[in-house]
Amino acid sequence: MKNAELVRAEENDLNETAEETNVLDFSGTLRELRKHVDPNLVRQREGWRDRNGNVRTVDYIEWHTVADILDETAPNWAHSVKYIRVFGDLIAVTVAITIDGVTREGIGTGLTGSEMGIKKAEHDALKRAAVKFGIARDLYKKEFDTFDQTETPDAVPEKLQFPSDPIAKTISDMVTTKQLGMIRSICREHELEPDQECMATMNCKVNELSRKAASSLIDHLLATASPVVPIRRAG
Repeated sequence: MKNAELVRAEENDLNETAEETNVLDFSGTLRELRKHVDPNLVRQREGWRDRNGNVRTVDYIEWHTVADILDETAPNWAHSVKYIRVFGDLIAVTVAITIDGVTREGIGTGLTGSEMGIKKAEHDALKRAAVKFGIARDLYKKEFDTFDQTETPDAVPEKLQFPSDPIAKTISDMVTTKQLGMIRSICREHELEPDQECMATMNCKVNELSRKAASSLIDHLLATASPVVPIRRAG
């Protein structure tokens, strides 16, 4: 009897030690993933034009760079495509990345008319899931900080929360036709009323939104809408 109790006690100690080790390992992995990306791996693209017509560039890294960082820092990482949603000529892909049992997701969008558009959606989703583990987070933060200083962006970076002032202040900053179409398409697919969703989240109507706020609403709708085409679940 005593031997059995001793064995159980030793097993409990081993389990507790293993759990503590896993927590420490994951914390160490996060610290490594959150380090600044090598400047040689950073690329630039045109982001938007400010009110003076000057081109603002955005720093970013390629999806395969993200995969290389994960391979080097967290060799046991895994990813899966959880959902694919189609909204007219747009496709939204949800990708999940799992590291040491912790799963985080990202959403990417692209055009359904070409294979490149579908790949773009998956690659963007992978990068956005990776950002939630800390990879290249400083680049995204820099992009948001730069965006907040402008008034007329042509392209809207991903926003993780609703802007404090969602209403457009100038005509050039108003929600685009493409954004309106996507919002209405998503809502139609899931039997939602666009203006009601907008009022509930940002206390204004859809056609009053700024481009930045419209992008936030689209991300919100994609994240909360029921999936149309389930692929497979992570874990």
